[in-house]
Amino acid sequence: MKELFKQWLINQNSDFINGCGIECILSKVDDRLKIINANEEETETLEEWLEAFMQTVSVFVA
Repeated sequence: MKELFKQWLINQNSDFINGCGIECILSKVDDRLKIINANEEETETLEEWLEAFMQTVSVFVA
């Protein structure tokens, strides 16, 4: 699932995401996409990205 999230981040083609660094972002989630080692601001952003990602993934599963 983490690999799919990585690809989703890349596909966003976002200057903000690229500025943060894909690997840095991925270091803030575990293999099950649970947020780890993130401060409050990072957690808020990650929650938004993960929600959008899960909506995208659920479209493919349905």
